[in-house]
Amino acid sequence: DILHELENEFYAHKFCKYIEKDIENKVIKHPISLITINLKLKNNQYTSLEEFEKDIRLIFHNCYIYNNVESNVYCLGETLESIFNKKWNE
Repeated sequence: DILHELENEFYAHKFCKYIEKDIENKVIKHPISLITINLKLKNNQYTSLEEFEKDIRLIFHNCYIYNNVESNVYCLGETLESIFNKKWNE
């Protein structure tokens, strides 16, 4: 499935845990990770595809807020989001 494809990307480990610290007034109000999403899937916590998509997109949103646009992690987030968008629209 799409989550496993994202998790199998070689740089996905950057998104498997969420950061719980504040840096320079950057606060992640709704932290989430691929591991959290996987657990929610296993526990049947999603009632719609839209909820799943919202959580996946929240990972990217948090990535862009937390990381500098020139950082490696920001770029990895863009790449992973591009892969997600392609798979999601198939």
